[in-house]
Amino acid sequence: MSATRPIIDAVVEHLQAAIPWVSVEAFPERPSEYQFIHPVGAILVGYGGSKFGDIEQLGRIAQQRDVRLMLTIFGSSLNADDGTLAILDETRLAMVGFAPPNCQPCHLISEEFLAEDAGAWQYQLVLQTETQQVERRPADTRPKVSSLYLRQQGQP
Repeated sequence: MSATRPIIDAVVEHLQAAIPWVSVEAFPERPSEYQFIHPVGAILVGYGGSKFGDIEQLGRIAQQRDVRLMLTIFGSSLNADDGTLAILDETRLAMVGFAPPNCQPCHLISEEFLAEDAGAWQYQLVLQTETQQVERRPADTRPKVSSLYLRQQGQP
């Protein structure tokens, strides 16, 4: 519950199925070394951080976790039918309402132009989903009650 990597993996899988004509992958370990080489476009899915709500009074610590996902969209052209703007449109359509494992459906936060270099366009789309962060407690190892002997009236 509330694990980050399964959320990213689910988003990558969902986007790749929804937009099969682009490359979709998790944000690389070394972003400065990433090279956009796909002939049409690429989407990189990254974790942008979380914010946590108030502690819910349930007898243990439980908080809402607002998870931010950063999608970097690359396109080899801007206005073509399969260009960067089309990839952005398809990405928004695919992600709004998609619910990663143990999460609420995703919704949009922002979108912005990042850069253009030799005809390769970059935009960033920020999404959010909500999940629960719950305290992990060790298993209860106390012996369980297996039978009861009830005292009858008049017995000591």
